[in-house]
Amino acid sequence: MSRTDKTQPFRVRLWDGTLTRVPVHDHSDGACDLPATYLDDLAQYATDGGRFSRGSCYWAMRFTGTTTMACCCGMCHDAAGLRAERRADRHRTRRELADLVKEANAGSHDLD
Repeated sequence: MSRTDKTQPFRVRLWDGTLTRVPVHDHSDGACDLPATYLDDLAQYATDGGRFSRGSCYWAMRFTGTTTMACCCGMCHDAAGLRAERRADRHRTRRELADLVKEANAGSHDLD
């Protein structure tokens, strides 16, 4: 498993408390099959042929609105907005540096 919180598997973060989790119940078949522990969750993984499927009851992440790096997905961290902000900052810095170079080449401003 990963040693960093950012790339830790989603289910591990649900169980170790990094992410806030809430139970989601659907008792349409009459039984509650919500895994009580991480080991129960892994046992369900082993009996499903190595794929993570969920029963009628499962654990889900509850979004807390915090800006901590608990979740690495783009939805939780506004990846598109941050990308646009970084790009705008790079362009602004390039313009400022180009203006300084023009002033220095014109001799009106010393860089020292």
